[in-house]
Amino acid sequence: MKKLEKNKIIAPASLKSEKSIFLKEVDSLTLSNAQLNVKRSFTNFFQKRAKFPKFKSKKRKVLKSYTTNCVNNSIRIKENKYLVLPKLKRVKLKYHREIPKNYRIKSVTLTNSNGNYYVSVLTEFEKKKFKK
Repeated sequence: MKKLEKNKIIAPASLKSEKSIFLKEVDSLTLSNAQLNVKRSFTNFFQKRAKFPKFKSKKRKVLKSYTTNCVNNSIRIKENKYLVLPKLKRVKLKYHREIPKNYRIKSVTLTNSNGNYYVSVLTEFEKKKFKK
């Protein structure tokens, strides 16, 4: 066994087999985010920065949420009424605050809390520096 052997990382697309039908309901970026969260939580645990991780379950009704990233304009707002998401298609919006046109969507987190769905949108914009 080599000393510097790389860890084998399972690709999210390979998880979408016939046995795990519910994984086909979400896009692969969501699975990648979940995989990164698992890796981060175990790293924190083994470095004694956190307790043993507690993971979400499809059966538990505590808090159901998932995060997906915007790649190639896969997440966008249409007609100021709908949020277009991969696999879910169009979701009707009720704004808390409108997103300015010059902002770019980075990621979206969908949360189901007591039967109500909430969307958190992470955006970025280019800050213009003014010379004094």
